[in-house]
Amino acid sequence: MCDCNGKKVVDLSHLKIYTVMAEYKAKLSSGTCYRNGFKIKWATATQEELAYAYEDLGMTTLVEKLSTTKTKDEPKKATKKKKSGKESSDSKE
Repeated sequence: MCDCNGKKVVDLSHLKIYTVMAEYKAKLSSGTCYRNGFKIKWATATQEELAYAYEDLGMTTLVEKLSTTKTKDEPKKATKKKKSGKESSDSKE
């Protein structure tokens, strides 16, 4: 992906890092948007296109970022300890 005027070239390794660290979801299910020479069709957008729209173009109202990795800034979820449900069936005679 790049600007048609040749002013900006997208670093693909940069986008790959974004797609490894998170999954992106379009908030729209249809339509097309244009920003800074970039065209995105919401129904057929790839993860790389959504990542570019979210991270580089700032289209945060139209694209949702779903984190797949934990960072130290994110709060930890409380985990419940699972009870085994097995009780001792040993009987003493």
